[in-house]
Amino acid sequence: MKNLLNKKIIVTLLVLVILCGVFVGCTIPKDVNTIVYAQNETSQTVGIHTQRQNKYLDSSPSGSTWYAKGSAEYSKPAPISLDWNSLSISGGNKGYTVYVGENANMQNSVSYETANPQLDLINLKIATTYYWHIKTNEYQSEIYKFDVDDAPPRNISVDGITNVRDLGGWKTQDGKRVKQGLVYRCGRLNKSSAKTAKIEITQNGIKTMTAQLGIKSEIDLRLVYNGEIGAITSSPLGSNVNYINAPMEWNGNIFYDNKQELLKVFSIFADENNYPLIFHCNIGTDRTGMVAYLINALLGVSQEDLMKDYLFSNLGNIGGSRKSTGITKSPYYKAIQNAQGDTWQQKTYNALVEYGVPTKQLDNIISIMLD
Repeated sequence: MKNLLNKKIIVTLLVLVILCGVFVGCTIPKDVNTIVYAQNETSQTVGIHTQRQNKYLDSSPSGSTWYAKGSAEYSKPAPISLDWNSLSISGGNKGYTVYVGENANMQNSVSYETANPQLDLINLKIATTYYWHIKTNEYQSEIYKFDVDDAPPRNISVDGITNVRDLGGWKTQDGKRVKQGLVYRCGRLNKSSAKTAKIEITQNGIKTMTAQLGIKSEIDLRLVYNGEIGAITSSPLGSNVNYINAPMEWNGNIFYDNKQELLKVFSIFADENNYPLIFHCNIGTDRTGMVAYLINALLGVSQEDLMKDYLFSNLGNIGGSRKSTGITKSPYYKAIQNAQGDTWQQKTYNALVEYGVPTKQLDNIISIMLD
């Protein structure tokens, strides 16, 4: 009896050790800023993703919910910190002015004011070289640079909104890259199903959308007849932003039941004057996910990357997780699957033509959005 008890204790301890190993292996390290120091000896490469996001991106679709369940806000990028403490210069009474841009001659750079010898940057483009230098009343540094790695998606931080990212940044299967800074997908900007307009995006978020991202158009995919749009008739981003409502159902056959609205959306994407633009539904996963999938599939993004982008929504605070079957069992996926073509891109193009999107519009979208 004693030997049996000892064996049970040993087995229990072994199980606990194994479980501890499993959970330790899945522990998400605390996110810290990536720091870029003021030096020109070597080119520094940094990433915009948090530790949790990197673990998600490295996982299979079936394992992605270990790191993201759609119930907390993990969708925002990690800040990149510029640090010039080593220069031992004083900012004086007025502090430092830091210039950051994509051109080595610093043309079209953006200026930032800070009292400390360090500056946090957010919402940088991926696969991009940035140049920067510091000025004070009595000092101007040389120009430094760093590279942002090419790992998509380019997720964006907008105060008051969850699940925001650029459709651009993804590589296509023929070696091109979808242009960044043109199209953004996101969750709602104002509370859904409210009798009066309740804006959720903050003033800082509006500044990010308008001043930093330069948004010209907002496409709202939420319904009108049931009040889902939350009693708004214009964009919360301001009167300079064109507000377009293309109300789509999310129940039933999301592809064919929303044909007129989806054709309207493609016509908007085909007009270069509407860019940069954002589109969203309520939480930015189903109707928004369909539009994002169709656009990037049309541009030639691989099926694997299309799935990664769809499931990245689980890192947002969306009220519940999404699974890969949200794509593979969808009517638009099946329409592409059944279309003619040797590649997923060709099949998507042909499926959309059969659906009713004019070829000129599809060609315009490809021309606008591909490098």
